[in-house]
Order: sequence, then structure tokens, then C-alpha cells
Amino acid sequence: MSNDQGDAGSSEGLQPERTSGRVRHHDAGAPKDAGATTRDAGSATEAGDSEDAGTGTETGSGGGSTPDAGGGSPAPEAGGGGGGNASGLAIHVSGNHLVDGAGNPITLRGVDVSNTEFTCAQNWTTDPYGGAPLSSVATFQAIRGWNANIMRLPLNEDCWLNINGVEVGGSAYQSAIQAEVAAAHAAGLFVILDLHWTAPGTQRALSQNPEPDLDHSPAFWTSLATMFANDPGVIFDLFNEPYEWWGTDPDVWNAWLNGDTKTQYVTGGSPYQVTANWQSVGMQQLVNTVRATGAKQPILINGIGWANDASGWLAHAPVDPANQLVVGAHIYPGQPCADTTCWDSVFGPIAAQYPVLVGETGDDVTAPVTFLPGFLSYADAHGWNYLAWTWNPWQDPSDVLVTDWNGTPNAGEGATYKATLLSHAYEN
Repeated sequence: MSNDQGDAGSSEGLQPERTSGRVRHHDAGAPKDAGATTRDAGSATEAGDSEDAGTGTETGSGGGSTPDAGGGSPAPEAGGGGGGNASGLAIHVSGNHLVDGAGNPITLRGVDVSNTEFTCAQNWTTDPYGGAPLSSVATFQAIRGWNANIMRLPLNEDCWLNINGVEVGGSAYQSAIQAEVAAAHAAGLFVILDLHWTAPGTQRALSQNPEPDLDHSPAFWTSLATMFANDPGVIFDLFNEPYEWWGTDPDVWNAWLNGDTKTQYVTGGSPYQVTANWQSVGMQQLVNTVRATGAKQPILINGIGWANDASGWLAHAPVDPANQLVVGAHIYPGQPCADTTCWDSVFGPIAAQYPVLVGETGDDVTAPVTFLPGFLSYADAHGWNYLAWTWNPWQDPSDVLVTDWNGTPNAGEGATYKATLLSHAYEN
């Protein structure tokens, strides 16, 4: 999801809306009340749509300004730090499946935990977590209590690199991410580190752009992969939800693999879209960037169509000298690839060669839910790994799991997902 935010409030941050077509959201403006309305949304809005004002500035190529690092980061409550892993967790790829540190096959089932992709950049708080208890081991023990063994942590490249006027950036933001990873590991959870929000040039990253940008995304991955190179309990998710808009290469899958010249970007504010050329960076270059740091962890790579279209993945597969690639997808009700016919035809051949990990799925918060039971049954039967959006107590009509940070499930998606996880033996 893209987490583009809207109306004013306070505390825990904003969550955009999405529709089943993944084309509507609230863009960055002021924060929402803690736990309040509108969720982290799908991806780019309809052309010309604009929700609450953000910061959109014209961009060319080249880096943005460097502000003071805002905020103070909480100290980790658990061991671990700049990329170490005191928990003994380890995950890697073997053939077409994932294995633990002892080489035993393992299935990953878990949750997304939002906030860190947007609160740092919206300039309404100096708390990198926006009021959420994300350095507390207890938060992740509650997730572990559902038999989850992994969480996904979304990130903002501008905050990580401390550029473009973010409120919480550089060491303050990085320390907070280290603390959150350490707390999750202490609770027994693997962690996916996800590049979620990006923007080219001097535009602050306040929205889901179509591809990672050459201006900043390689620098982000060089820094992050270096920091966590010695932590075998993490997976690198190269880019949240690629989508094939505003490119000049008619071969959208080649653009995904090798980069492209884009003619527009989104701001998260008003105007929502800006016409300006910028260079996206392809998945192959980002794989090379990560491996150049010496990091050997699995790399998760989502396809196009807001991560729902993997039809060209095999024909354009990046090359990884470490042979540690995982094919990613986001699958929500109403999307083009949200039924067994598509899953069989598209992911069947993929799963014969690579592990499949669905990094986001969801359903309504009220019962009865109609999508998750069938999806989860299919995923379990076919050995897929999966995570549900989101472990945030937001008051949204769908794609939320819990009503509080203690892990009380809502009656729909939450209760269904918790029951499914508890039906499996815990693995790590």
C-alpha cells in the first residue's frame, strides 16, 4: 500500500484509502488522529486526482536539499543494533523455497506494520513512529501471539537519507528503524525491510511513485544493505508497488528491469501530479547495488500493476549472483490477479523456480469476509509465504487486522487471519 495521507489531526499518522482497483488514496498533508480513519492505500490515484495539500515541488534529476535531522529516536528495548541479530534468526533461499539457518524448509506468515514510511516526512511530529509503540518488544510479542513469524517494515528513502526537508531523517530515523528491527527479532520475528515511499530530485517522498528513482534509491539501498548486511534475519524488499505509468519505454517489463525515463511523478499533495522528466532505476541495478555491499540476504522483487501483475517476471528475471531472489506480489480483492485462474497460470510457473511471497493482502474488517478464506487456503496449499495489511489499529472499513496494539482482532479480516495463523504450527 502507498500510505498517502490526508486530513489534520494528531498522533499516529495517516492512512490513505484504496479501492479494489488500487487507484485511490489520501495524500500527504497533516496527520490523522491516532488510530483514525483512512488507511494506507493502493497506489497512484486516478490521473488528475488530488487529495489534501502536500509539498510537491518541481524536480529535475539530482539530489535534494539536506535538512537537519529532526526528532529523537527511541533506544532499542531489545538487543541487536546496526545490523546484528542476537536472536539467531536466519532465512535464505534454497531452490524454490525458503529455509531457516539449519536448512529446514520454512513458510513465512505474518503482518505489515505501517507508520515509518510516512510519519517522518509529513513534518507534524519529531517521533519517527508517530506515537505508535514500535520500539517495544511487547508490540511484536503480540504479533508473535498469532503464530506470525515475520513482519514487514515500510521505509521512506528521503527520511533514511535525510534529504528534501524531512522532519525526522538521517541518524534519528535510522536508529528508530534499527530499534524496531531489534524489537521484532527479540520477539522471534523475521523482518522485511521495504522501500515504500520514494520521489525524484527535490520532491519530498510523500506518495507512491511508479518506480524507484535513480536520484536516491540506489543510495538508499547501498546504505540500508550495508547497515543490515550482518543480519541474516532480514529480507530486502526492493520497491513496494511498481506501476507502469508515464514511461517512455513501450516495453513496460524492460523498463521495470532496466529503468526508464518517466515524464511525470506524484507529490502526495497539490498539484498531485507534476510533469517533469526523471529517471527510474531498474530492478537489476538495485540487485547489483545490494550485492555490491556484500549483503547476502534474500531480495524480494514485486512485479508491476501495483505489485499485482507478475506475468512478465520470469521472462525478465533479474540476475542475482547469490541466487537469493524471491518473487513478490500484493493480492487484494477486486484486483486483476485475485482468483485461482490467474494464480495458476501466472504464479504456477514462477513457483516452480522461485519462492513466492505475497507481501500484502487484506479484506473487510467486518464479518463475513469473502476473499481471505479462499486466498489463504490456496496460498497454504501451494506453499506460498504471505503477510496481511495491516497491524495498525486504524478505523478503516478494510485491510486492517487489529483494534489495538495488544492484538485484539477485528471481527472480519483480523479474526479470519488470526484463526488461519493459529491453525499452523509456529515456524522460525
